[in-house]
Amino acid sequence: MKLFVTLLAALFSALALADNHRPNSKYYGFYHFIAPDPAAVVAATDKFYASDCGKAYPADVGLAEEVFNGAYQSTHFFINTYQNAADQEKAAEIFRSCPGGLEFLADLNAAGVIPTREYLGFALLEEGDWNQDLVFAKFDVIIEPQNQHAYAAAYAKMMSAAAEDVGLRSWGNDLVGFGNDMFTNWVYLGAENLTQLDQIQQALFAHPAYATFAKETAGMRVNVNTTQLQFLKAYPRQ
Repeated sequence: MKLFVTLLAALFSALALADNHRPNSKYYGFYHFIAPDPAAVVAATDKFYASDCGKAYPADVGLAEEVFNGAYQSTHFFINTYQNAADQEKAAEIFRSCPGGLEFLADLNAAGVIPTREYLGFALLEEGDWNQDLVFAKFDVIIEPQNQHAYAAAYAKMMSAAAEDVGLRSWGNDLVGFGNDMFTNWVYLGAENLTQLDQIQQALFAHPAYATFAKETAGMRVNVNTTQLQFLKAYPRQ
């Protein structure tokens, strides 16, 4: 329980610091964990959001399952979308003092939840509404600071060209602001279901623009891992 609260507090602290860099931008807080009993996690989260504390929680939250994720230990994650520092401060206070927030942490601990890592990210380029998609291909990559601009430009050029021939839905290139010890960016493709995601990926990887992109960015990026993930439930801000 102490470790869970400590890591959650660390995430909140990082969110506050990052908002000082981009005060008018939303940011994403990821909290990855091992869930021996996923149903218990859903039940605990439902219970929290039914409470007065959950109804006041100032962020859009999604619970996702990491279906295939290589050697990553985590099985699930929460993604928290905050609009500003004021919302983050309110959320932190809920988990410090609101009875429903404290009970939620206790319920997760009782369910055997083991935290693995957390990080804070910003959207560099996002197209489509990823909130309307349920499954994603997520590519974790390392891009050094001097290559960020060139990589982003090459990625945007490739995706824009492919969009003329491929039925893309949501896609983006996001930057890890804090917690980038494993990767600096994550790139994603969204779809309504796994069949559609497979069709999008196959069409994209076969597109001439992708071959050009792969060649142009070969020396700019290190591929760390790929994850197939599926959102289980959304908890919109009330």
